[in-house]
Amino acid sequence: MSDALLSQAEIDALLCQLSEPEPAKPAFDEAIAVNATEIQPAKAVQGKTARKDHPNLERILDIPLNVMVSLGEIRKEVQDILALHPGTIVELERIANEPVDIFINGKLIARGEVVVVDERFGVRVTHIISPHERIKRLV
Repeated sequence: MSDALLSQAEIDALLCQLSEPEPAKPAFDEAIAVNATEIQPAKAVQGKTARKDHPNLERILDIPLNVMVSLGEIRKEVQDILALHPGTIVELERIANEPVDIFINGKLIARGEVVVVDERFGVRVTHIISPHERIKRLV
C-alpha cells in the first residue's frame, strides 16, 4: 500500500464500486449514533465482506470524513437573527417527521430519520442516494 493520497475522483470511483440496490430498512439496533463531529455504528460487525470483495477499499478505510445531518434550514434577515433570544422558536422549511438529509464532506449521500439511542440523538439511515441520483443532482 503506498502513502500517496487519493484524489476525490478516485474516492468517488471506489465508492461507486460499492453501490448496491437500495437495502431494506434497517432494524432499530442498527441505528447510527451521532455525537457532534463523530459517527459510530451501533453494531461494529459491518464491512468484513466488503474488504474481501474490494481489496482496494483497505486504502481508504482510515480516512476521516465530516458527517453532517441536516434537520432543515431557513433564510432570515439580519434583523430577525439579532432578535433571537433563549426560547425563540425558529421554524424550518421541513415538515415534522420528514426524513433528514445526511451529508458526507458536503455531499448528500443518504436520508434518514431521527432516533434516540441511549439518551442521545441519532439517525437511522433509511435511503442511500445512488451514484446515478448523485450525478442527476449535479446537472
